This record gives sequence, C-alpha cells and structure tokens, in this order.
Amino acid sequence: MLNFGSGICTVGLKNLFPYCEISTFVLKIIVKLKFSIMKTNRMIFAAAIFLSIGIMSCNKDEISKESNLSEPAFETEAGNISDELEKSADAVTFDKTGDYDRLPECATVNVFYPEGPPFPKVITIDYGETNCQVRPNIYKRGKVIITLSDSITAVNAKRLVTFEDFYINDRPVTGTLQLTNLGYDDNGQPVFGMSNHFSVGDWSRQTTGTKTWIQGYGSGDYTDNIFLLDGSSSTTRPNGVIVNRTITEALLVDRECGYITSGILSVNWNGNSAIIDFGDGSCDDQAVITINGEEYIIDLDDYGWRKRRG
Repeated sequence: MLNFGSGICTVGLKNLFPYCEISTFVLKIIVKLKFSIMKTNRMIFAAAIFLSIGIMSCNKDEISKESNLSEPAFETEAGNISDELEKSADAVTFDKTGDYDRLPECATVNVFYPEGPPFPKVITIDYGETNCQVRPNIYKRGKVIITLSDSITAVNAKRLVTFEDFYINDRPVTGTLQLTNLGYDDNGQPVFGMSNHFSVGDWSRQTTGTKTWIQGYGSGDYTDNIFLLDGSSSTTRPNGVIVNRTITEALLVDRECGYITSGILSVNWNGNSAIIDFGDGSCDDQAVITINGEEYIIDLDDYGWRKRRG
C-alpha cells in the first residue's frame, strides 16, 4: 500500500509503479490542498454567519425604527383627518355669503330651520354617493350635518357636527364634533372650545382643546382664517395601542395654505415618545419627527417618511 504519511512505497509497488515516489508526493500536495480548502471554506462559512448576524441585526434595528415611527406617522394622519372634518364645517359655519363657494363642486348644501329662522340652523353638506376628491389623497362621500344654536360669533353659541353615511377615504365616520364660542382672550382674539369624539374606520379619537383666531375671523371667507390650536387628544388604534398627543407649542393653521405651518406635538404610546415639529410658519407639506435622537421628514399628504440628512 501507499503510506502518504511516511511518503514511501512498498517494494512491490515500486516494481509495478516506477513513479511511485513522484505519485506519493503529488498526492500529499493534493491532501494538503484539500485540508487548506476545507479550512478556507470553514473561514468563509464563519464569515458568512457573522455577516448574516450583522445584517439581521441591522434589519432588526430598521424594523424597530419603522415600528416606532408608525405611531407618530399615524398620529400625523389622524390629526390631519380630524382637521379635514373640521374644515368641512368651517367652510359653511363662517361663510356670510350663503353661496358656500369654497366647497368642492361635487358638494351640495341644504339649509333647514327646525324651529323657524334664524336659529337653530341645520346645514347639511352632501358630498354624494361616490367619492369626491377635496384635496390630494382626501376623498369624501355622504353627508356632514352641522347644527348651529346661534350665530357662531355670539358668545356661548354652539356648533354640533354629526355624520350620515359619511366616508373619508372609504372609511366610515361616526361621532360628534362640538365647538363652543368662549368669547375673547386678553389679547382680544376670539377663542372657541373644542370637544370631539369620533371614529374613522377602525380607529377612534377624543380631543379637547381650544381654537384661537388670529386672522380672518368674521371676514365671511373661511379661507383667509388663521388660528392656533391647543389641547390634547387620545387615539385608539386598531391594534389596541393608545396614542396620546399633547400640543406643547400651539399649532398654527393657515386655511389658505391648507397645512399646519408651525407648532410642536408631543406623542406618547406604550412607554415610547416622539416629537413632531411642523416648522417655522412656511407653507409646505412636511413635518419633522424626532424619535430616539434621530430626525425623520414626514410628508403630510401620503405620510411617508425619510431620514433627515445634514
């Protein structure tokens, strides 16, 4: 037999195979190469495992970040939809002309006085039975019913908003929105109290706070209205998570712009927290979410986000 360990051949094999020593040498090289390749493969395999663990860890971090970002992003969307519901009512409540031309063409308005004019006054906005686009990514159908106890400019006047077969972005809306005229603050600005309890699809929201007009009040054209929002809300998501929102710096709403242009929110859920900053007053469709020391820019139309650079 060949003994590769000693590198010699038996006499019989030498006679049969005159190149036995050479063959043995070659085979020894092959065996060494085999072990070298096996060792290299083990190193590659170990490196692959290490890299996979690193990638999995990074993916886990990204998933964790996205999971955390989903709550403040959802709060941004819920806040915008809440304001969109208020906007429908504002369009007819603060209109003095009676033609309600600030509503989309697909909406019709009916006015009814259950006890005779002038009040109480019931205004019904009917968006029809098919979706009506009122702004980018916002569609409405069904009826919004606004009941006014008195002229909205009268102190203690109340506005109650309810819904009838109403949908926003194909999600059914139920509940009430109440606005009460509280008079004027020390700066002579009209202040309204808000108390909203409503559901949109499979999430629900409760809001209390104030709405203080700083421009356009009484002009009769709600699109020139600028006001400050203060207060807090609690929103229950479909997964049972409760997202609490507190306005820490009053939100500036410019109806002509169509977006919140400044102000800061504090958002809390399940022991986590985030800050949402709507900017310096410039009209744009972006806000900045700060979570775990990192900043993300969120689009106020589609609620997608990206990490802020620089």
